Amino acid sequence: MSKVNTVFKIYREIQSLEKRILPAVAVQSVTASVRPFVNIFFTAKLIDLLQAKADYKTLVFYICLAIAINFVLFFLGSFLDDYSENLRNLLLNKENKKVASKLYKTEYSMLENSDFKQLVHRHEEAEKSRWARFPYFVWTTFRFLNGLFTLIISVIIIIPLLKAGFITTGNSFFEKPVFLITIICSILAMAVIILLVAVNLNKSYLKANESYAELDRIFYAFIDIFADYRTGKEIRLYKEQDLIDGIATDKILTDGEKTLRRISMHTAKASSFVAILGALVGFGVYLFIGIKGLFGIFGIGSLVLYCGSFMQIINGIMMMANTLGKLEEIIPLAECYFEILNTKDNMRFGSKELDPNGKFKIEFKNVSFKYPGTENYALRDINIKIENGESLAVVSRNGSGKTTFIKLLCRLYDVTEGEILINGINIAQYSQDSLNRIYSVVFQDFKIFSTTLAQNISAGGSYNKNRLMTSLEKANIKNRVLEMKNAENTYMYKDLDRAGVEISGGEAQRLALARALYKDAPIVILDEPTAALDPIAENEIYSRFNSFVDNKTAIYISHRLSSCVFCDRIAVFDNGALVQTGTHSSLLSDKTGVYKKLWSSQAEYYIH
Repeated sequence: MSKVNTVFKIYREIQSLEKRILPAVAVQSVTASVRPFVNIFFTAKLIDLLQAKADYKTLVFYICLAIAINFVLFFLGSFLDDYSENLRNLLLNKENKKVASKLYKTEYSMLENSDFKQLVHRHEEAEKSRWARFPYFVWTTFRFLNGLFTLIISVIIIIPLLKAGFITTGNSFFEKPVFLITIICSILAMAVIILLVAVNLNKSYLKANESYAELDRIFYAFIDIFADYRTGKEIRLYKEQDLIDGIATDKILTDGEKTLRRISMHTAKASSFVAILGALVGFGVYLFIGIKGLFGIFGIGSLVLYCGSFMQIINGIMMMANTLGKLEEIIPLAECYFEILNTKDNMRFGSKELDPNGKFKIEFKNVSFKYPGTENYALRDINIKIENGESLAVVSRNGSGKTTFIKLLCRLYDVTEGEILINGINIAQYSQDSLNRIYSVVFQDFKIFSTTLAQNISAGGSYNKNRLMTSLEKANIKNRVLEMKNAENTYMYKDLDRAGVEISGGEAQRLALARALYKDAPIVILDEPTAALDPIAENEIYSRFNSFVDNKTAIYISHRLSSCVFCDRIAVFDNGALVQTGTHSSLLSDKTGVYKKLWSSQAEYYIH
């Protein structure tokens, strides 16, 4: 029953996404179902006319009528095929958009959750596989309706045949109702067997297809590597072609061939069984119709009509059974979609608002945190106050909790223990928009999108040009932008525009910094903002740091301790704990402190 509920749920979702597609498919199905019967009917009619020695004009009329109806149905069918395909493509885009909108709105912690990531991955893989989610469900609906309408039309046509001959002729077995009942029961039994075979076939096919899809994913992953100029250097210098070719050959050619052979063999066996079954039932049908024709119950034209219609019954049953068998493949993918959309956020926000033009005092009070699903603490018992307008550098070895500290401050995660206060109020009491407005952040894993430079900086379609240019100048990339053909309207990269500009890692980092400056939030957070810059460019950024901050509260994360000298205070983390705070000079005076050890280990490379 749950599968039936899921099917109706899918139809409701499809209707909400694209209202035109189901009516179009219904009309398309009727048109496709009628077309074979037109030729069957007119063939039978023309045979009857020839037997009756009809005049030339009558024959020409029916021939022309058959051609005209075929032309209309063919034209209508072709139009509906293309129209439905376009609607299916549109449906896929709307499905993707709805999922993307959900992913954008869902809380950040879910995006890092392994189970949720696997769910999203399965949904994405469904599009890359042979069948593309809801559009494929629409296509199977068309096939099912085509089979259903074919079955209905066939039954209507053969009803006179089923009633004919039981009174007017002799006592032959082939004239008795028992033979008719045998034929009908055989057809029904065949329908059930075909359905069971189709379900079994699609289960095994789905399992094998998932295995092949994994190989396919590996193959296209290698194609992406080959085509990426960023990896081309290493492949050539380290002669990695043999390694890649070996993996590709073993995994894709060998395993893939075995998988495809297994699929083909299983499909061939099942299809042969269904074909033999259909042939046996078809023989009985032809025998049934032929005997009645032999007794003269109907003419040759009717014989053609009934034979054609009876075989369309078998065709309709097979179409319906095959599409019903696809439900084993469709429903799990649809459930992924609904599970993504129904994912609930655990984080709750308050209604208090923060004035972006106000002053902010931040306090971490006994804060401990461990990521969901893990036992180890990423941060433990953190206590620190950050005054309004203060610049704080956060330093440590790798994996000591610096970025986690920033995620908690931005409330991408909630603390496990303790609390974070802004102006003495727990951060959870503020609204989400209110918190987002007060932070300008450059994360280490920032993203420059394949849109225009101005859209990247302003994070939107419209922008203030003077403010944009000021931000670019502060990030020391204004001249480079003005040299571009379309200046700030130049597309980044070539994904959306062939004339797009490929920028270096350092240039991308400057643009990310400019984006943070453009937002002009009262709290600036920079996570390794100069990692991709050369020493001269890095020094320029440091020398302009005060102009970046402009008396704002600034939090600066870096592995390079020389970049921390200009900050008011330095916080030193070690193994998830805050072990030291103070100025650069005061921390250096502590000979046994972590900061002194880190400073000395870096400084020795610059001392001759």
